[in-house]
Amino acid sequence: MRINEAIAKADTALKGAAYGWNARIVTSTGSIFQFHFRFNEGNRVSMYADIDTTTAGTARESSYRLKALQQPALIFDTYSYLHILSDPDAVVNGGEYGEGLKGDFEYSIDTVAADSILLTGRFNNTRVTLYKATQADAGAWQNGEWRNALSFQYMSRILEYFKRLPVNGTTYEIHFNQLARSITFLWTDGAGAMHSFTSAYYYDSKGLVLARPLNNGNAGINTISSNGWDATNGVMRVSVNDDLPATISGATKPVKPDLDAPTRWWQTVYQQDSYWVSLEGFHVNGVDDAFHVRSIPGFAFLLFWPAFGSQAGVTYDLQGYVSQAQGGLSLDFGSAWMPPLFTTDGRIIFRIYGTLGDVPVAATTAFNNTNTVLADANGFYLVQTGNSRYDMVSARDARSWITWER
Repeated sequence: MRINEAIAKADTALKGAAYGWNARIVTSTGSIFQFHFRFNEGNRVSMYADIDTTTAGTARESSYRLKALQQPALIFDTYSYLHILSDPDAVVNGGEYGEGLKGDFEYSIDTVAADSILLTGRFNNTRVTLYKATQADAGAWQNGEWRNALSFQYMSRILEYFKRLPVNGTTYEIHFNQLARSITFLWTDGAGAMHSFTSAYYYDSKGLVLARPLNNGNAGINTISSNGWDATNGVMRVSVNDDLPATISGATKPVKPDLDAPTRWWQTVYQQDSYWVSLEGFHVNGVDDAFHVRSIPGFAFLLFWPAFGSQAGVTYDLQGYVSQAQGGLSLDFGSAWMPPLFTTDGRIIFRIYGTLGDVPVAATTAFNNTNTVLADANGFYLVQTGNSRYDMVSARDARSWITWER
């Protein structure tokens, strides 16, 4: 009887909020998302979400139900914006294959108060706090304020990998991790020393909010709000801390290259007789998987294997193509590369040596285009983005890059 009373109480609360509920959702990866729910009769729920400009600007209705499990549970039982966070197809949300962004769509109801409800995901421990919304809250979603706040999507129009944000005399290089919802600021001080600061971020109806503000003397940053894309100058106009006009623009090199990164990247797997993996090859001029390596029949991943073999006195590296075969994974073809050159200004330069195996006709274009970019005499900068993850960025124009991970 007690659990049925709890379910009835939750049902009354969910439907009784005249303007719905604001929701702060923290996935098990630490990513923070904002949703808006309005629960209706007939077990229907309408929602907005700050996943992208579509979900923030278009309400989507699905079904839900309350159920007695080990404790009262709220289950979103048809596909909704919530399911995007947990969709195992990485194409849908950019998360891990088989796991998505580790969200939930079944929740245990922890507490129900007059103005708030606490939920916990039943599989990935997603933490959700529902706050009773006001008329202004609901209006901000309905009239497009949230969609406009997410116009950081315009960042994709900046084709260069490196982005610059000048604020109060300090020029920051900024890196967004949209999956983890974190932002990293890199800058040098007057003595040339490098500084780095990373914070989780979330959105409100005005723009991006740092969960942990950056404090850099008089150049602190709490919020960054987009004022739209300036097509004439090729920059995104923003406001910092609500009232300081600034721009985000592209750059062709790091604010201060990591001089040891290329050697560190190569040596890390060389010492273990192992390899780096890329799931989709090169991003070029704003296009992911620009050479369509994922369209190669049976494609699993690209690899880079230092000192893979020797021929005619040359120990060569392998950039190979791995496919799904009947008995497992198969490495059938690739390109051999001379030992790389490491420059004093923090670049790595690759020189083609030859082809290994027979390149299938269906893979020829992707194979040749990948080799052409990799063989660019300007070489690449390496940017370490995690313990076992690097982005390798073209030193020619920073408009081509590939992500290597383990």
